Amino acid sequence: MQNKLKINRLIIITNNGKVAYDEKFHAGVNIIRGENSSGKSTITHFIFYILGGAFNDWVKEAKKCASVMAEVELNGATVVLKREININPNTGKGNDKESLYIYWGSLQELESKKGYEWQKFGFNTTTDRKSYSNVLFENLNLPIVKGDNNITIHQILRLIYIDQDSPTSSLFLYEQFDSSLTRETVADLLLGVYDQTLYDQKQRNIDAEKELDEVAKEIKVIKKFISNPHDLDPIHLRTRIENKEKEILTIEEEIVSFKEKTKTVRYSEKSRLDFQNLNEISLAQRNIVNNLSTAISTLKLEIDDSRDFIEVLEKKLKAIKNSIVTRDFLGEFPLDYCPDCLSKLDPSDDPTNCKLCKKHIDETFGVTQARKIEQDLSFQIKESKTLLAKKERSLLDLSAQLESEKVKLYQIQTQVNTALNDVKSYREEKIDKLYVDKGFIEGEIIQLRTLLENAELYQSLVKSESLLTQELASLDASIKKLTAAQDRLKVDIKNTITAKGLYLLNNDLRRQKDFYEAKEFNIDFRNNIAFISDKDAKYSASSNFYLKNSARFAIFLCSLEVDRMRYPRFILSDNMEDKGIEKERAQNFQRILIQEANKHDVNSFQIIYTTSFIPDELEGSEYCVGEYYTETNPSLKNV
Repeated sequence: MQNKLKINRLIIITNNGKVAYDEKFHAGVNIIRGENSSGKSTITHFIFYILGGAFNDWVKEAKKCASVMAEVELNGATVVLKREININPNTGKGNDKESLYIYWGSLQELESKKGYEWQKFGFNTTTDRKSYSNVLFENLNLPIVKGDNNITIHQILRLIYIDQDSPTSSLFLYEQFDSSLTRETVADLLLGVYDQTLYDQKQRNIDAEKELDEVAKEIKVIKKFISNPHDLDPIHLRTRIENKEKEILTIEEEIVSFKEKTKTVRYSEKSRLDFQNLNEISLAQRNIVNNLSTAISTLKLEIDDSRDFIEVLEKKLKAIKNSIVTRDFLGEFPLDYCPDCLSKLDPSDDPTNCKLCKKHIDETFGVTQARKIEQDLSFQIKESKTLLAKKERSLLDLSAQLESEKVKLYQIQTQVNTALNDVKSYREEKIDKLYVDKGFIEGEIIQLRTLLENAELYQSLVKSESLLTQELASLDASIKKLTAAQDRLKVDIKNTITAKGLYLLNNDLRRQKDFYEAKEFNIDFRNNIAFISDKDAKYSASSNFYLKNSARFAIFLCSLEVDRMRYPRFILSDNMEDKGIEKERAQNFQRILIQEANKHDVNSFQIIYTTSFIPDELEGSEYCVGEYYTETNPSLKNV
């Protein structure tokens, strides 16, 4: 299924609630025309802004507007986007990171409702909330990726929107703080050579290297403080603990034996009270251990339930995605015969009506609802995973506390047993010595248990280190294989783009010899330039402008032929005659562009561009959007 972005309607509201602009757009070519300084560029700024672009340098008329709203189609799902315009009184600039509101339905449905059902999404992604870039990426089937920083919808629009302010040498919309890695990632993403598996593995490779580094540091610290290798062997330590416990048992037997030899055993009230106190403490400690064990068992059941719930949600999310693709496929399946009597059906005058019952078909409703359900499921999955992580952390804390309380219970119970066997009014010297020895051994056992905990942690870390090392080796091999395949795909697509670019250059008016005689055409996304054969070749400003436009529209035209490209079959161009390009040359480019675009299904793409030099035969045609704007009749009204 090709990615597709289409604007159906754009509405701009002033600060006093009046309509400044309200126009409908259509599939195919859309031309906004008018004189210079009549507000054509301002309309493209609003379109760029409502689609998620980071724009803040508004003209004075635009600063009198409160919000912009657009009905758009995202791969068949109709939604309404709304974004407010807030101007900082100190700087005079707008907030380019303003939140985006989304209504899941059409403008007509929105206007018919009394209560608005807007969902608000911010610029940044948080642990509890998606950003509007995340939502738009998901609905345009664009993977959420990272370069040296997050790839946002703004970065995508930099290769879709051709503005006037960027230098002609800049292929992308110009930004002061830009990086070659970001540009390369955006290009790979839109050209369709981006491989989700490859980038997931690259990201996992980064995470695994960090994990391995942390594990290695922990191992180093443990080995630094525990130099004896036997103290890092759990089996060796358990054997030593068992031997110490046997020593205690032997001492206790000796104590009992000496007590039996005592001639007189006289029990005192104090001894009985000591035993009772110890016994009560023992019972209380045992309750603590039992309660912790019960809490751990309950928490484990809750964790299992949470994992099962997340698994069910992920299956539902996958089913929703599959249903959208299936609906898109079955929507094209022709129905020529009646399923009841098998008679041939009469063709309908209106292609949007059902061939069988003749009623109007809403092609977007099901997809729109499915997209809304998809967003809700995604949010539930994210929230459930956050709660699951908290429960797993609580389980670790409770488990550690349980081990500590068990040690306390063992010590207290030992004291109870001793008090039970030795409730006497006096102690012989030998028995006292045995108790001292026993206490010393019990202290050794406590130390050994602490060493055992460290040893078990150490062995767990060693195992993790081994697994991470194996995983990194596997990831390295897989990444090399997928990268090679990606490079092969990139060559095929770049060849198609080159052919489109050469056609636009070769059919230019005979103003630049290098253009109409060009035999090669190159785009270097990483270095942000387009060139013919020499990167350092110098041309006039108008020729540089023509070269840049040829490169950007070549990418767009290529997307109409290459299904696997993720480019959304949408392009926005501000002014076809920038940098002093002459009228005839600009009009010739428009004719070539429309001719090439119309070789494809008009419903499969959308071009929106502005011009002051519209060819005479196109003025007033179906391509035109809105009025012809002038200084006295600007694009923005009521401002």
